[in-house]
Amino acid sequence: MKRKYVYSSLIILAAVVLVASCKKDYLDINTDPNNPTSATVDLVLPTALGYSAYNLGNPYQILGGLWGQYWTQGPTASQYKALDQYSITSSNYDRQWINVYAGPLNDFRYIVEQGLATNKKSYAGIAKIMQAYMFQVMTDIQGDIPFTEALNAQGGNTKPVFDSQDKIYDGLITLVDDGLSLLDDNDPAAPGNDDFFYHGDISEWRKFGNTLKLKIYLREAYVRPDVSEAGIKAMYAAGDEFLGVGEDAFVPFITQQFNQNPLFATFQALTTSNLIASNTALNFFRNNNDPRIDIFYSRATAAPNAGNHAGIDQGNGANLGGNQNANSYSKPGPAIGGPITADDPNGGADAPVIFLSAAESYFLQAEAIARGWGTGDAKEMYENGIASSFIFWNLSDADINDYLGQAAIQFPAAGSAEQQVKAIITQKWASMCGTENIEAWTEWRRTGYPDFFVISKTSSIGAKFPTRILYPDSEVTSNPNTPPQKTVSDKVWWDVNTTGQN
Repeated sequence: MKRKYVYSSLIILAAVVLVASCKKDYLDINTDPNNPTSATVDLVLPTALGYSAYNLGNPYQILGGLWGQYWTQGPTASQYKALDQYSITSSNYDRQWINVYAGPLNDFRYIVEQGLATNKKSYAGIAKIMQAYMFQVMTDIQGDIPFTEALNAQGGNTKPVFDSQDKIYDGLITLVDDGLSLLDDNDPAAPGNDDFFYHGDISEWRKFGNTLKLKIYLREAYVRPDVSEAGIKAMYAAGDEFLGVGEDAFVPFITQQFNQNPLFATFQALTTSNLIASNTALNFFRNNNDPRIDIFYSRATAAPNAGNHAGIDQGNGANLGGNQNANSYSKPGPAIGGPITADDPNGGADAPVIFLSAAESYFLQAEAIARGWGTGDAKEMYENGIASSFIFWNLSDADINDYLGQAAIQFPAAGSAEQQVKAIITQKWASMCGTENIEAWTEWRRTGYPDFFVISKTSSIGAKFPTRILYPDSEVTSNPNTPPQKTVSDKVWWDVNTTGQN
């Protein structure tokens, strides 16, 4: 469902910020490239949300798309060949590290300070919740990161310590709780259309914060189950509400140049031949008669697969010989930011960047209940997760019922808690195809599900999966507190389930 909210001037502001932050003058993550000392919070909020979307919806979307096995490198291009082979370096995500710390994280910090100083507490609450969201993304892909001492260059600390992930996770809960305490349903100074997610609906922001908090607790389920259980039980005892159908959090884009979905813009700037459907995902959708296959993937337009869905085994594009044609394979569909097709002349220009979907919310609730930490019906939440994904993409009730009626899709109500979690996470992965890729890859690392991932055919690290990205050159060279460099197969703190690893 492409919801079109036209905030062109605000999206352009975020684009300007994105361009500015790429300059080498801003290598210090504690330096704010936007210098918003005189900006009002209603201008900084859309910039921070838009800039977050540019990072999540392009470089990290591609990373998660390849390592989450939705996509693979095409045989006639090479932009992401090294990434598909797990051969990344400390320079690959240097710019993104700078962009996130110096951009949205610093902007959210500014909103907190100014919101409290000007009695705009709901703005401050939203910013704290979003800080927690973005810090979690960063720690989940890189492990220990600057957290407690981050964003304090104005206070004289330009070399922040790197906090351990368990300490960061405790801090994330505190950030969300602090943010929730500042939200006021009757706040006369609450945001309006400068709020891309909910247009000032504070009750929905409260649900967003609760859902994020549930996600944070569940991320620790295998490494600190006692903490997860206690935290989640307290949320249910308090009657906390979570996101439901129609309450998906996303940044909208439009077809106007410089206001387009960032993944689509990359296709336009480079080539449409880089990202091809991975058979890992394509076969899952095909084998389960999933109608979302035509949303997540376009059909091939060239022989020998014209008119059909066709993919490539993960990492095998570089091995394909002969006179290949990228149009012989399926590519990401326009609905998720894919390139222009014959049926959609605008392509994915106006596809949203999703931060937290209703489907994800229901799957989180289903897992909490399956583990015995939440109250309710896990089967109902599981089916709601599937249904809300179908509803988001405007599929029919008949489509939902047909899909849920298949034996392979039905919830294993009589199974063990772990068998139920496996079904829940597998369907969560399916719902996130092309939209929440980095989260899907992270959930696979956390749980080991789906359990049918395959090692890249051209893996540079042998029979292992990649489980993190490396610390960036800019931080390694400027901050002596940076920990020793990791390898791409070193696990992060909460990852105890990734198979085939050291």
